[in-house]
Amino acid sequence: MLRWVHYTMCMHMNTETMVSLIEQMSAEQLDQLQQAINRRRQQLADGPLSTMVERRDYRNGVLQLEKRAYRRKDGGITERGPYWYFHFREGGRQRTLYIGKSDNPETVVDEKLGEEPTKGEHDG
Repeated sequence: MLRWVHYTMCMHMNTETMVSLIEQMSAEQLDQLQQAINRRRQQLADGPLSTMVERRDYRNGVLQLEKRAYRRKDGGITERGPYWYFHFREGGRQRTLYIGKSDNPETVVDEKLGEEPTKGEHDG
């Protein structure tokens, strides 16, 4: 008697193997993997998630362009954005600064934090 068994992952691939493969991935491959992880987390949690569109280092943190998912009153999910956020550490705590829609989020960070960038910080 033949029995078909479906596995969600190869049985010979353990977590250590996956982590080892992840450490060898390019930025583009990591972005694809992150999208797949986000989709799976949303399936498991049955809730809306944000999606990172772009990420770049700036000053003492990271600028992220994110699309935000919201649950409507009718139960459907709608996506808004993308909006810029600046994630950084201050006083040992993780902080997030909302930037909004901007063609130059670095300038907005400088204005909101009230500091001038050092020479060369806007160079990409």
